Amino acid sequence: MENDSPNMIEGSYKADWIKPFYTQAGIWWGSEPHDSAEEHIDRLALVNRLIGSKKLHVLDLGCGSGNTAAAFAKEGHDVVGVELNPTDIGYAQELLKNNYPGTLSIIEADYSLVELEGKFDLVTWWEGFGLGSDADQRKMLKRIADEWLKPNGSVLMDVYLPSRPARHAGEAVHLDALENVAGSVDMIEKSYYDVVNARWIDEWQPLHHPEAALSQNLRCYSPADFLLLLEGTGLRIKALEIDDHVINIDELGDRMLLDPAHLEVWAFLVQLVLE
Repeated sequence: MENDSPNMIEGSYKADWIKPFYTQAGIWWGSEPHDSAEEHIDRLALVNRLIGSKKLHVLDLGCGSGNTAAAFAKEGHDVVGVELNPTDIGYAQELLKNNYPGTLSIIEADYSLVELEGKFDLVTWWEGFGLGSDADQRKMLKRIADEWLKPNGSVLMDVYLPSRPARHAGEAVHLDALENVAGSVDMIEKSYYDVVNARWIDEWQPLHHPEAALSQNLRCYSPADFLLLLEGTGLRIKALEIDDHVINIDELGDRMLLDPAHLEVWAFLVQLVLE
């Protein structure tokens, strides 16, 4: 990959892009425009299907503007959200003004460094896995296992697949500014894919100020690669799904061809439990 690609310097990825990107992106995007009420309902339904409808103590890592965390609190769960982005924290603080059957608290912190009291029935990690190196992912998974997860608890997370960003590398999409969102502007979103390091690079460029472009990059994993990553973390896979297609973990080493439509799926869902 050429050195002028986003977040690349002499072939190495920057480590300091995360907070600047998500802080500015929060202004451009507003309160998670890609996040919908339907998505919250789907996540709640997922928890009910895989874990049950009992009341849970939930840790939401990278909770964004807090919409999913609030939806869980509305269903009676006690939720602690952790978010680094001050823009999203501002949105989340507004949600704290509401009354919920469960409890909701939001902590402004880097979840890789935050210190939390107590353990949780459920740790969720939506759309955030893949920031940093393989060692960073493994360190976080081990921390979840050692510090935050109750003995019978579960982790629910989505993991980006390499197939879709690889298929759409080089494409650019025009995105109109969001109405009634201060700071939102017309954008060009460009996708790149690093085939050597299996990283999706997602660049956001203000249409009239291309010099202000910022990008995020995330490590992508196949289920087989993710299984290898888990070794030594204290966690194991209990369930794995690709677009509602259940994958038998014992068959990961066997030949497995899914419908070609699955090549357009962004991520697979995984439920982890303690070994």
